[in-house]
Amino acid sequence: MSPLLPPNFNVEQLDSYQAFIPHAEFCYSPYCTACCQFSIDALTPMVIQSLGFTLPQTLKQAVKKRQAEYLASRWLVAKLLLPENKSFQLLNRADRSPIWPLGFSGSLSHHDHKAFVVLDASPALVGNDIERMLTEDKAKELQSMIMNDAEFDLLMTSGFSSAQATTLLFSLKETVYKAVYPEVQTLFGFEQVILTAINPINNIATVKLSRLARPNEYPEYWPINYCLTINEVMSWTVMKRL
Repeated sequence: MSPLLPPNFNVEQLDSYQAFIPHAEFCYSPYCTACCQFSIDALTPMVIQSLGFTLPQTLKQAVKKRQAEYLASRWLVAKLLLPENKSFQLLNRADRSPIWPLGFSGSLSHHDHKAFVVLDASPALVGNDIERMLTEDKAKELQSMIMNDAEFDLLMTSGFSSAQATTLLFSLKETVYKAVYPEVQTLFGFEQVILTAINPINNIATVKLSRLARPNEYPEYWPINYCLTINEVMSWTVMKRL
């Protein structure tokens, strides 16, 4: 079975939950990270009940895909928080941002069959993202909305294909947005986060945040970790105050 977490993490625990979540991986250092595969087809009313979570009203009539994404990510969060919060269920605010328990910061992301969670117990801004790899045609369609010419040139000279570059930069900027939004409480576009450097050997990118996107007491330049495979991109950051 292929690993779910990037090689940066030393997996400390494997788990599963019936056919709905056939494989999950957990890491607890230097911060809590988890990933799981989930099966939309295996989600039934009985499985939902046995998980012990309550679907929000907005999801009770939603398609199974949205329900599966929600439940898989909440299952990961609950597992990471055990045993201190055995009955904990992560809820959302009206703007859909997660309400993390006191003393924790976190971020969660998912695509069609995989959920990814990063959680930290120290004061920090946490962001993460997971994306299916774009096709070349879709990447060309989206490039101008995601990157400027300098960013495109930097990624091309670093050896990425157009699809890899576009998917990766989208993921990096999404990770930053998830990390900073709880602090800045402001909607902003991709142009407010600019890629300035990337190291394909260490899988670390550096982005510059505009004044609009940067929270007070946090640096202007942020390192973002990433993992790129044939099928997907994962990215994450845990940023401390200055």
